[in-house]
Amino acid sequence: METSFLGVLGGMGPLATADFLRKLVKKTPADVDQKHIPVLLYGDCTTPDRTASVIGQGPSPLPHLLAGIRFLAAQGARAICIPCNSAHCWYDEMQAASPAPLLHIVKASAAQIHRKNPNAARVGVLSTLGTHRMGIYHDTLTAIGYEVVTPTDHEFETLISPAIAMNKACKWAEAEPLYDEATQRLWDRGAEIVVLGCTEIPFGMERQYRANPMKFVDSNDALVDAALNFFIGAEAAPAAA
Repeated sequence: METSFLGVLGGMGPLATADFLRKLVKKTPADVDQKHIPVLLYGDCTTPDRTASVIGQGPSPLPHLLAGIRFLAAQGARAICIPCNSAHCWYDEMQAASPAPLLHIVKASAAQIHRKNPNAARVGVLSTLGTHRMGIYHDTLTAIGYEVVTPTDHEFETLISPAIAMNKACKWAEAEPLYDEATQRLWDRGAEIVVLGCTEIPFGMERQYRANPMKFVDSNDALVDAALNFFIGAEAAPAAA
């Protein structure tokens, strides 16, 4: 096994993992196959739903997460990425199980906020209810001086959670107007930039993101930047479409 490779703990969901890998390839400054980053994927789509666990409606995903982390670490991963925001609610337990660093998607998103809008003071976050309840974006962003704007409980119930469920069923067109409404409410509350803090949200927001890429942070894209900076210490290519 190649000793300098990126481990990817994926399957949460499968499309988000494929999106991460696609963006990694598109943003890597390579002109031949051999200059890309070697990757080992552990894709476990049977991992229990993270939000259901956080809100007390399902089993913990932690045993599945730890199995994947330990597998990648045992194979010699130099670093590990997890293209799922809500899985980072168990970040500390996963990092404790791995000698290799886990690149943190929330910290990567915070870095991209600063690159895209260094003057931003108020940041909106769209995420799963589980990620919101665990406060991983709120705590990280407020600690570095941002004011965080999030959907209300009612907006999660009527807009965000149904839209994410549509994404998982590949009903992106149906999800789009729900995301449009949720995003507009964050703008109305003064958000200057919005983090797409669930790796499946961008599939229902492609039109908005393409029209105004500097007004959004795609957390999967930010995680790709973190991986590229870790492995090659270089700025990534322009944002992947």
